[in-house]
Amino acid sequence: MSPRLFQTRRALWMDPGGVPSTFATDASRHCCTEMRDALINECGMHADDPFACTDLALSYSDTFDEYGIMIHDGGASVLVISYCPFCGAKLPDSRRDDWFDRLEAMGIDDPFAVELPEPYRSGAWRRMTAN
Repeated sequence: MSPRLFQTRRALWMDPGGVPSTFATDASRHCCTEMRDALINECGMHADDPFACTDLALSYSDTFDEYGIMIHDGGASVLVISYCPFCGAKLPDSRRDDWFDRLEAMGIDDPFAVELPEPYRSGAWRRMTAN
C-alpha cells in the first residue's frame, strides 16, 4: 500500500513510509488507557488502512507526536487535537513544523521527492534530539 501524501507543510498527511502510528500499545506513551485503547486498530478488514475503518476515530502520529480525529472522507486527513477526549489531559504540541524545519535545514525542500534519512521516517528524530 502506498501512503497518500500531500505536499504542503499545513496539509494533514500520513507519516512518511506508511500509515500513522495508530498501533502503539504502550500505555505510558499516551495519557490514559482509554486513549491507548482508542488508537489500537483491531479491524481485520482495514488493518492496512486505518483511515478506511469507520470504527476508528482517533490517530496518533509518532513522527509528529500528534493526536487527531480522523476525517473519514476517503483520504487520510485528521483534525489535530490538543486535549484528550477521555481524561482531559493536555496532549503534546505537534512537532510537524519542527520536522519540516529540520528537513529544510538539511536541504530537503520536498520530503516526498527524496528518500528521507531513517530517523525522519518515524519519531526517532524527536527522541534523538530530546533534552
